[in-house]
Amino acid sequence: MKEIKLASYAKINLSLDVVGVLGNGMHQVDMVMQQLSFHDDVTVKYEEDSSRGKGDIDIVLNPGKPFLPADDRNIAYKAAQLIIDKYGSRLLGGTVYIDIFKRIPVAAGMAGGSGNGAAVLHGLNVIWRLRLGLSELCSLGAELGSDVPFCVMGQAKCNPNLPKAVRKNKLAAACARAEGTGTDLVPLKGIRRAVVIAKPRLGVSTKEVYQGIDECVIREHPDTDRMVSAIQDGKIEAVYEECINVLEEYTLNAYPKVLALKKKMQKMGSPRVVLMSGSGPTVFAIYDRMDDAIKYSNLLRERGYESYWTKCIR
Repeated sequence: MKEIKLASYAKINLSLDVVGVLGNGMHQVDMVMQQLSFHDDVTVKYEEDSSRGKGDIDIVLNPGKPFLPADDRNIAYKAAQLIIDKYGSRLLGGTVYIDIFKRIPVAAGMAGGSGNGAAVLHGLNVIWRLRLGLSELCSLGAELGSDVPFCVMGQAKCNPNLPKAVRKNKLAAACARAEGTGTDLVPLKGIRRAVVIAKPRLGVSTKEVYQGIDECVIREHPDTDRMVSAIQDGKIEAVYEECINVLEEYTLNAYPKVLALKKKMQKMGSPRVVLMSGSGPTVFAIYDRMDDAIKYSNLLRERGYESYWTKCIR
């Protein structure tokens, strides 16, 4: 049996702007995504079966939580099926086993599921020696979801057991500007700061939020060009000034518990930024000191929130 274990990292949005709507209803975005050290573990195994013909490959998924689907409703399963459909005909038959240890909250705007799918793409690329380049893996990821290509890039940067050609590719990055439907990516060097992530015990539908934002008045947009320049120049104060997520206009009004959490976190010490990630309901706070992140994450847990302390990586 061939096997590889990969870290599937969470992400936050340092900024998120909606700049248009396509004819198919998909929203055009301009945003900066930052990978965190907080991660799920994804183990991908392949067991060949000499009694099967080429391309006769099954998928067995342990999704990590009893309420998560273990079939083609799960993006990790879809990732395996996509690779099998495109490249399985050249492989001996057998079974792909995917085991996910979940830490990242589900339906939380942190790309947990997308990251799991990205890890499966990387894992099967290694196990089956497909030698797909990072741009090819990102293209496959785009077929699965808008956050998957960024997760592919970030995992390439930070998983040392991936091939050198993937890790050292110019696209391998733990931070990126994303445009279009989120799949047009420009790698950035990112920031290094302590982070608290927290969420109320509820989920938010990304589809609902993007549909709802069309009816909202957007009071403030991030200057993404300025944020990108500030990140590249190491001007952290300017980065903080552009940490704006326009989706808050919908989610904070539709889900008062998310708004209440954000207000609580703004009063905890001296966070540099408190912002919702993605479509929510996760809210993150950036601190200068890890001691503060640990302290306030523990306090949020005492108050009944799901919370973790972590850091941005690059």
